[in-house]
Amino acid sequence: MPRLFTGGMLRVLLFLPLLAGCALFPVSQSECMPASWRQRGYDDGYFGNLPQDMRLAQECARFGIRVPADEYLAGWRDGYDEWDRLMGSFKKMGGAR
Repeated sequence: MPRLFTGGMLRVLLFLPLLAGCALFPVSQSECMPASWRQRGYDDGYFGNLPQDMRLAQECARFGIRVPADEYLAGWRDGYDEWDRLMGSFKKMGGAR
């Protein structure tokens, strides 16, 4: 019986839903109006997420809201640095094997 999916093809098929995830869950107007863009960036970085500044800029433009990328990215860097430090400590303690 022939194999329908090779290893590489299967990986691509499993990865596609992740790429489509952003399109499936558009940003709401309330998400485009955080109390602090720096805090929004920090939260994204702290939880190990990739920067969302370009996505937010595109989505929030629909509502006429400008995303201050410099504020968001400054917060993201701080949050990501914290996440990276915590993950490094976790690995040193033997948490990731």
